[in-house]
Amino acid sequence: MLVGTIAQGRWPVGTRLPAERMLSAEFGVSRNTLRSVLKRLEARGVVAIRQGSGCYLKSLDAKPAPEATTEDDSLTSLMARFEAAYLFLPEVVALAAGRIDGAKLRTLEGSIAELGKAIVERDMDGIKAKTRDFFCVIADSTNNPVVNEVIRSFVASSSVLFPRFFSFSEEERDKMFGDFVYIFHALKNRDPEKSRQATIRKIVNTAGAFSQLSKIPLSPLIQASAMRLQQKDDGGDD
Repeated sequence: MLVGTIAQGRWPVGTRLPAERMLSAEFGVSRNTLRSVLKRLEARGVVAIRQGSGCYLKSLDAKPAPEATTEDDSLTSLMARFEAAYLFLPEVVALAAGRIDGAKLRTLEGSIAELGKAIVERDMDGIKAKTRDFFCVIADSTNNPVVNEVIRSFVASSSVLFPRFFSFSEEERDKMFGDFVYIFHALKNRDPEKSRQATIRKIVNTAGAFSQLSKIPLSPLIQASAMRLQQKDDGGDD
């Protein structure tokens, strides 16, 4: 979250913070939520908001107030979205594995290439756009208009698939990108079960990294799945 990033010294005192668009994309919150946080920080003397110029850091003492904040609520809501994604997204991808055609597979492959380019260029808007494209192509491949509508609504309103991407370590970012590649290859092989499992792993990996970063606990459902995946990896199962 923003207050933690400030406290960790990411930006020197006196620095102008990145634009609202960039911060809201990085931290996976709406601009209204971000503005609310910035106003509270301004009231505590942590930042100075200068009309027409930007937001400047005045202090690194950005300890959050003890009561729940709008940002905390937003983070908790994001974890609930992980659980929602876990419940239905793997089945959608598994369904698409049996129905996807060659043209859509080529489109998915192109989306992955463009996603990789956006990551290299640190283009958060591009990352989110290509992530949405990836899952919308999969939704189209189910040939089910209701599934298509639900998935498009979900990915359009949620940053759950790539929250706060550049706050994670390079190793975690590589893993998150790799999960998209695994999903693609499972779809290319038209293997519903491997597509399902690759999607579960993607959601669990992203939720786990986010949980560690934000100190928001995983839902029991995702926690149990993470433990099963760890046991499988430790046992060397395919």
